[in-house]
Amino acid sequence: MRPAKVDREVVDEWGEGSNRGRSTHPRPQVLCVGAFPDPGRRVYGGTVTSCRILAASSLRDKAELTFLDSTQISHPPPPFLVRLFLAIRRTFRYLVSFEKQRPDAVLLFAAIGASVVEKGMMAWYARLRGSRALVFPRGGSLIDTVEHSRFARLWVRAALRGAHALLCQGPAWQRIAVEKLGFQPENTPIIPNWTATPELLAIGHARRTIADRARPVRLVFVGWVEREKGIFELLEACSALSTTNPFEIRVVGDGKALMACRRMVEEKGIGARVRFSGWLEGPELRRALADADIFVLPSWEEGLPNAMIEAMAAGLAVVVSAVGNVPDVIRDGQDGLLVPPRDVESLGETLLTVIDDPALVRHLGKNALATAQQNFGVEQAVDRILAVIA
Repeated sequence: MRPAKVDREVVDEWGEGSNRGRSTHPRPQVLCVGAFPDPGRRVYGGTVTSCRILAASSLRDKAELTFLDSTQISHPPPPFLVRLFLAIRRTFRYLVSFEKQRPDAVLLFAAIGASVVEKGMMAWYARLRGSRALVFPRGGSLIDTVEHSRFARLWVRAALRGAHALLCQGPAWQRIAVEKLGFQPENTPIIPNWTATPELLAIGHARRTIADRARPVRLVFVGWVEREKGIFELLEACSALSTTNPFEIRVVGDGKALMACRRMVEEKGIGARVRFSGWLEGPELRRALADADIFVLPSWEEGLPNAMIEAMAAGLAVVVSAVGNVPDVIRDGQDGLLVPPRDVESLGETLLTVIDDPALVRHLGKNALATAQQNFGVEQAVDRILAVIA
């Protein structure tokens, strides 16, 4: 076990007994708890994408990293008692790993519900044992829950106040952290998503315009196929579109609503326009983005969707709901087009506008690429994370 190091000149609110001191190691030791499944497991979603990219970044060279996986074993999640057992087992593994290494900091990726409680307990333990606790909340629904429910604010605040810093995907999360959860602004640094990879940016720079392609306009949806992602509104809007330009839509993902979506496509008679691909990753996902012209994600709620950032990096025109941190990134009419959530009519009108205007698609895609390249690279995030650890 690495002995605790105490710097007598650094005494925080817990007093000298906190053991928090400056490490003699040239690089900080960081215990990362999040979506870090074994290579053989197929796990999907925005958090696992972010975690994989971070694990492969220069953070490995700048810090001594240990990874602890906290993903669910299935989607939808298993029964409550199974989840409880797995949570207890993860917590035990966390305690063992923590005490074995005594890291300088813990980086905890939290989703929604029980994940917040679990990661909050880990943050409190790290704080009491003298390590810097950083929590990165990722679930978009958590913003709305905290905003509108006093009870939720109480338990989320109790869980997360063990963190020294709450890492925020954007201003919307930062506002919630300060106004609703009681964090100081200096302890809520904004660290945007970092999924604009070099491979995706290369696709964006090499993108051709719709006018260069003798084929229908291609829309792509990437995400969980569930009602909260607006998939039914999207299919409804597409079935009602009457456009001078032919178009197709590709649904990349899987989820509880997949069978209902397939039935809806049959009932609406739009099978020739809609293709379900299931989950794609790596080169297959990049090819799907390269082949598309317009990315659509009409979610009811979001934090800052990785799929949107990936589409922007690939130079796609994006049509997304104005929820969560999205309006802080997308300048309507410049980087993309914003639509109200759960509004089929508005979504249909917006899609009609962009499908029938190749110049607008080109304009939005070019600006989206520039925004992604400037703000959403992994190395920018690494620098920000290291600054918070320090």
